[in-house]
Amino acid sequence: MEVAVLPHGSVLRRTATPVLVGLALVAGTLGARAQTARVSVDQENLRQSPQGKVLAQVNRGTDLAIVGRQGQWRQVVLSGWIWGPSVSAVKRDGFDLVVSADGGENLRAQPDADADVDARLLRGFLLEKTGEQGHWVHVRRTAWMWGPSLTGSSTPRGSSGGSPTGGGGSGGAGAGEAGGSAGGARPAAGSNQLPDHVVVKGAPARLFVSPRGDTLAVARPGADLQVLEHRGEWSRVRLEGWVRSSDLLPADSAAAGAGLTPSDLRANPDQYVGRVVRWNVQFISLEKAEAVRTDFYEGEPFILARSPGPSESFVYLAVPPELLQQVKALRPLQSIQVVARVRTGRSALMGAPVLDLLEIH
Repeated sequence: MEVAVLPHGSVLRRTATPVLVGLALVAGTLGARAQTARVSVDQENLRQSPQGKVLAQVNRGTDLAIVGRQGQWRQVVLSGWIWGPSVSAVKRDGFDLVVSADGGENLRAQPDADADVDARLLRGFLLEKTGEQGHWVHVRRTAWMWGPSLTGSSTPRGSSGGSPTGGGGSGGAGAGEAGGSAGGARPAAGSNQLPDHVVVKGAPARLFVSPRGDTLAVARPGADLQVLEHRGEWSRVRLEGWVRSSDLLPADSAAAGAGLTPSDLRANPDQYVGRVVRWNVQFISLEKAEAVRTDFYEGEPFILARSPGPSESFVYLAVPPELLQQVKALRPLQSIQVVARVRTGRSALMGAPVLDLLEIH
């Protein structure tokens, strides 16, 4: 695959789209000093600084431009295409977009839902917009990666390339908290990972909501499963089957979350992700998330509220732009009814439920 190096080191894959043709005209200014490298391990961490905060997991075979060095760390430029509705406009630290989709979003090699997934960008990932095509946006970001996890780009995509396999130790490679996708890089030849299609062995296999979550279902021996993601000793799978429609509710229906309390969410933080609840809460204040609050993107507005029930614990309600003015008009200690979708049942910093605000009444 041919590449061109853009100003600031962005890597550009060859395509016939007008956007990329236009960008390619200015490709020569940095080509003499930017080296192209390829990720040689599965889901390597992309960090804000050497040993710093993890911003994304980059798949094996993704090409990057190296624009700086610090010891064994390499400053790299990651670029590609992201689905437009999954990012929001922002003006911060020289960036103009932020990943705002729950669970993050895939960065793809081309503006196509079937294109290779180069990386999984976490929620809050800041980006520079460099182009667009329909609902797709071309973006880039300069960050840091562990040098031994990179090799020259002359080997075919998806091969090991004979490079070191250790991004751990100082680098910290690995699956991390990646949201996963069926479009990720396939395991290299000789890997001990499972193929994309598997069957359950001779004993029933329990399907869990998450590696530490509750049992969701039990698959009988011989059941067909599609592998979507590998994470250490775990595999995320898809099981297809039929159930009676009368036994189902829409996942975004408030009735699906009827009776759920903040205590339920804290006790099973992964089980109820995506459920919609309708609660009466007491508004305390409108805050902005600091970088340490990893369940939000930095600067994201949220409501601090006292939760319903006798425990009088706190909940956080992330406020979307369209509801911000309505929230600013609220008074401290005012009682409000909210409809919100569960983002996580227990925040990493304070252990309180975090929800995405949908309506205020």
